[in-house]
Amino acid sequence: MTIKFNTAVKAAAVAAALAFSSVSHAAITVSEKSALEFLNFDASFYDNGPATTISPWTLSGDVNTLAFCIDPTTPANFHVNYGGAGIVPASAIIGLYETSYNKVLNNGVYNANNAAAFQLALWEVLDDKNFGTGSLILPTTGGELANNDLVAGIAHGMLSDALGYAGHGGSYAYTEYTATGSQTLLGVSAVPEADSWAMMAVGLGLLGLVSRRKSGKSETFA
Repeated sequence: MTIKFNTAVKAAAVAAALAFSSVSHAAITVSEKSALEFLNFDASFYDNGPATTISPWTLSGDVNTLAFCIDPTTPANFHVNYGGAGIVPASAIIGLYETSYNKVLNNGVYNANNAAAFQLALWEVLDDKNFGTGSLILPTTGGELANNDLVAGIAHGMLSDALGYAGHGGSYAYTEYTATGSQTLLGVSAVPEADSWAMMAVGLGLLGLVSRRKSGKSETFA
């Protein structure tokens, strides 16, 4: 019975998170969280050549979250407002977030190198889920700029973990952010554990009970 209850609460938590994230936002602005210049003459980024700027985004306004580009062939525009809608991404993307997102943002602490690596791994997952066989080619050596090889190596490790993930997700609710003439972005929000939702429900129930009892006493002595 306990297992069934926890499963039901978890399912309700995911559904609630997706419902909240499906609300369209009209005042979401974007800015760079960090930026890393990547140059490797053996690399190719979606036919854009051997160089790219990796820029995780900060979304602010109606929402405040970290987001990553899932539309690398479209330039970024910092002067537009974004809207968001909840989505269920492909299993490989879920695997990447479940295994590596906590390396990017751990208890509120942001790691810029891991964020750049996460973006590279996400682009590869979106492309063909396997380094070196599609339009994104990412060598682990030969980087021309500081931290290029380090970030590429981290990205390969993240992709390996993502492709080896055998779970079904559930830690995050996913929101796709779009704006006319700018990159499409992906952001997540953590889904509370089932026990947390259950405790919150119990707490709300107790508050309701206390409120009703106080109301009853007020009527008695009115």
